Amino acid sequence: MPRRLLLVAAAGNFVVALLHFVLAFAGEAANRYFGAPPGVLRLYRQERPLFVLLVLGMAALFGLIGLYNASGAGRLRRLPLLRGMLVATGLVYALRGLELPADLVVAMGRPEFGRQFIVFSAFSLAIGVASLAGTFGQWRSLGLRPAGQ
Repeated sequence: MPRRLLLVAAAGNFVVALLHFVLAFAGEAANRYFGAPPGVLRLYRQERPLFVLLVLGMAALFGLIGLYNASGAGRLRRLPLLRGMLVATGLVYALRGLELPADLVVAMGRPEFGRQFIVFSAFSLAIGVASLAGTFGQWRSLGLRPAGQ
């Protein structure tokens, strides 16, 4: 089961990587819809080539995180710093996902609030939990030892 959870996390990261690849070329409205911060939208309007490079870099980063999850699942050779990357990225996703309750509260009070942000938070929480649960479930087979053992 832990390997499957890491594969779910890998697939989620590959989806996010593909989304960012598409967003690099999709236009300002699409980037705004998917939550690009104002500074990134300004970059889109003023320095499009730099914007494209930034977003493609993010796509590559998410793809790399997906490869680390696949490595943890045993589908690829063991990558360097595997434990640290799996724990760190799982925590980042889980922390991002903890915005879900706040998103739900805001959505109840503001009908115009983008429901996509609820989906993004839930997706992040699911990927973070899958990554962390898979990592700790694979702890021994990854050659990792909990402190004190």
